[in-house]
Formats: sequence, structure tokens, C-alpha cells
Amino acid sequence: MGGGCGTGADGRRHELSARVEHLPRRGVPTGVDRTSWNWLVGALLGALVAGPAPLPAQDARYGVGAPGPVQRFELGAEAKGVFHTLWESSVAAGAERAACIGGVREGGVARVTRVLVLDPADADSMGIAAAVSIEKCGPPDWFGTVHTHIAHRDGRHPYPTFSGADRGVMRLWLKRWAADGVFCLLYSPTDAHCETEGDSGSLVAGPETGTSY
Repeated sequence: MGGGCGTGADGRRHELSARVEHLPRRGVPTGVDRTSWNWLVGALLGALVAGPAPLPAQDARYGVGAPGPVQRFELGAEAKGVFHTLWESSVAAGAERAACIGGVREGGVARVTRVLVLDPADADSMGIAAAVSIEKCGPPDWFGTVHTHIAHRDGRHPYPTFSGADRGVMRLWLKRWAADGVFCLLYSPTDAHCETEGDSGSLVAGPETGTSY
């Protein structure tokens, strides 16, 4: 069978790529980083072609009821190792890298134990990686995403929290999956910032959002 653009995920990616190619290259709002803007635009386009969100799967990691508010974050040994690899590959490429994260939420702790690094080939200058992360990083296998911030605001100091564009992607993830989400940001070779949002409550600021890997 030839000549078609495919169905399902392949068809949606084909449509997304076509839309991206026709977007104007100007018009980034004043004060917004081009990479962050592209990341958000790619995610918005991905949401347009992803179709309606499925009902969230019932899984032991989520349970039938709400898992309760998160009070702190922990990283398992395997997750720390993959976070290091993700950061190093991001620095080497000079570009952001992203991954799906999964684990358990119980007793007020969100513990990241598993990480799936997303293929850099899924990203382009318009941030299609954001759309891919929303589509791939949902329950029951994953409860959120992690990505890198390797840029420095003055050549020395990192951006230690999510940008406005990042938060736009996070809201799209929450809308797509209708489940509590955990989101982490790697902003140095050893430091991460994590947040959680959803019906069970949010933890978006304070010392509890900082962790090391």
C-alpha cells in the first residue's frame, strides 16, 4: 500500500510535521526564549492532532482512588544513572533532551524509578519533542516527564525552574491524560527541580521540589 500518510500515530506525526513546516518563523513574543517557544508550539500542534484523551487506565501505581498529595521527591539509583546520561548527552549536543519518567506515589513521596529517554530524532526546530513526550509519557507506564535546561541566563547561572513554555506543556499533559503528573527539570550536572500537579494536589515551590541525582 503506497502513497498514503499512514494512520494512527504515524499519520498524526505526518500531519504535525506538515503544519510545522508552514508556521511562520517570526512572531516569538518579546522576552520568550526561542527554544522554549518552539517547544510549546510543537506541543500545541501535537495536541491538535492527537485526538481526544483516553480514559486514564486503572493501575496499581495510580489506584482507583487518589494517591494523596506529594510532599517530596526521591530518585531511585537507576533513575539517577539515566538522568546523568540524559544531562551529558544534552550538553554534548547543545540541545535539550527529554525522557518519560515512572515510578510510585505513596506515603506522600513521588519516587522516580524508571526513565525512558526519548529519541532526539523526534525533535526538530519547532519542538516536536514536546508533542512526542505528551503522547508517549502517559499512564499506566509513565507518570510524567523530565527534560534538561542547559542554557544559562548570564553565561553562569542556570534556570533552576520551569519556564512559562514548559508549564504550558505540563498543562497539556494533564489535559491529555486526566491523571496526576510528575515533572522534573535537570538544570545542572547534579541538580534537579521536580513538581507534581493534579487532582490530588500540587507541589510546585519550596525546598521539597529540589533534589540531586
